[in-house]
Amino acid sequence: MPNELIVLLGGVGLFLYGMHALTQELRVLLSEGAREALRRYAGRPVGGILAGAGVTALIQSSTATIVMTLGFVGAGILSFGQSLGIVLGANIGTTFTGWMVMLFGIKISLGTIAYPVLFVAGLLKILADGRAARAGGVVAALCLIFIGIDLMKDGMGLFDGFLDHETLPADTLWGRVQLLLLGVAVTVITQSSSAGVAAAIVLLSAGHVNFAQAAAMVIGMTVGTTFTGILASLGGSVAMRRTALANLAFNLVKGVVALLLLDLIMRLFAASPWGGSPTLALVLFHTGFTVAGALLFLPIIEPFGRAIERLVPDRPEAPAALLDRRFQADPPAALDMVLAQARRQMGQLLDYLGEALAPGPRRSDLAFDSPAFTEDMDRLIAYLAQIPRPEGDQRQLQRFGELMALTDHLRRLGLRAGQGGRLTVALYEPLLRREALYLGAVLRRVGHALPEAEPGDVIARDARDRTLAALDRRLVRSQARLNRREDRLRRRILVTRAAPPRLFALTDALRWLRRSNAHAERLLAHLRAAEAQAERRPVPPDEPAVQNEAPSPAAPAPRAASG
Repeated sequence: MPNELIVLLGGVGLFLYGMHALTQELRVLLSEGAREALRRYAGRPVGGILAGAGVTALIQSSTATIVMTLGFVGAGILSFGQSLGIVLGANIGTTFTGWMVMLFGIKISLGTIAYPVLFVAGLLKILADGRAARAGGVVAALCLIFIGIDLMKDGMGLFDGFLDHETLPADTLWGRVQLLLLGVAVTVITQSSSAGVAAAIVLLSAGHVNFAQAAAMVIGMTVGTTFTGILASLGGSVAMRRTALANLAFNLVKGVVALLLLDLIMRLFAASPWGGSPTLALVLFHTGFTVAGALLFLPIIEPFGRAIERLVPDRPEAPAALLDRRFQADPPAALDMVLAQARRQMGQLLDYLGEALAPGPRRSDLAFDSPAFTEDMDRLIAYLAQIPRPEGDQRQLQRFGELMALTDHLRRLGLRAGQGGRLTVALYEPLLRREALYLGAVLRRVGHALPEAEPGDVIARDARDRTLAALDRRLVRSQARLNRREDRLRRRILVTRAAPPRLFALTDALRWLRRSNAHAERLLAHLRAAEAQAERRPVPPDEPAVQNEAPSPAAPAPRAASG
């Protein structure tokens, strides 16, 4: 194997690994700030574009930015339409890599300097901990990138004598299309448009391709990067497929426009001060047509979003489709997906219980599949347990704890909802009917208020939160009342001199009612806390009314809800 080929392959490998390591380190260091920027500024298309571009430039991965965004969409924090601005911005942010390669890899070669710096950064990564270790990892990854660029430049000698602009497809429209397809293939194979753009810049600087050929390949690489999203969306949720399709449409349209205008752009560059620097002109071209594409879509972003929604319509989705394991690479996004699914399951369960505990004759179509619900909850809990917990991040650890408690209470209440006999006794026995009807009325109101407000509608969100807080307090008071009355109700049941079967049915129904109320109260409290943490709002105080309200002398001390 020629020595130049070994050096070239090693350079490409170092560059790819350096980009991957840089993304992982920056994602951890900047995750919270990046997520907050996306959530805060995505309400308007321009804000979404700026936030998406800034976050992608910082963490060096448009895929990571889009994964965060999909988590927000799945959790109801952002709408699909609001996410489109972020997708446009993420494409702009990817052009930062080209500038880094051109400035620090070609114009100012940092490969030699990177070796001693890599030694220091590697020691820092190994010996330090916390943010210092992360910073060492960032610097080490940058060193690997610059060393990889230097090796790629050295390995380009492999192409001397047989690869130049004359041996590549002719500079015609069909020839440029062929080079565009080559750029697509390179990106699909390497799963990184950044590596392809870096290779194009190095080839151009070494004189193996001319500007038009490098530009055609770069256009293809921007289109090719969308195939990663397309593949990732297969089998995923509707939001994932919509986002992947929108990203593909953005890049196809801007790529076709850039290809058709390439001759005009070349004449403009030839007459500009940058005409004497082909690598600078190529990076400017890459950035320019990406920004121009975003500006082209900005005025029509809302109707474009509606068109995508018609192409990929809403449909009932199995809970498993929403729990994509690919989100687990970004724990906050995975927690967003768990919250969204738990809220859906909670709405389904409380709607059933609220209707089942309503006055009047039972609806004939009212049914609840408790085994299927329990299976879905077991799957959700297993998914949650597999999400990595970042060490030292107390906020994420608290958020994980709230979601674990939420899903546990949801599973337990689902098991109780399947106990139709006890529910029926609680509803129709005179001693318990009043408490059962009250619980049903509260649960119906919770189910009505549970859906998220329209993303970005702060007034509606605050009104929803106040309603849920008031209902939570009602459940707390109802639980305290049931705790105080339990012993008295038991005595009243005993003095009825009922036959043992009816006696046991009454006591079981009383226990069912008390524990169902307790699970519903804790569900609402944990949901409110998890939602507040997802949006970085102050966590609502947990009102321990059950513990604070003193029980009557004859009543037992309040107990925590159990299975």
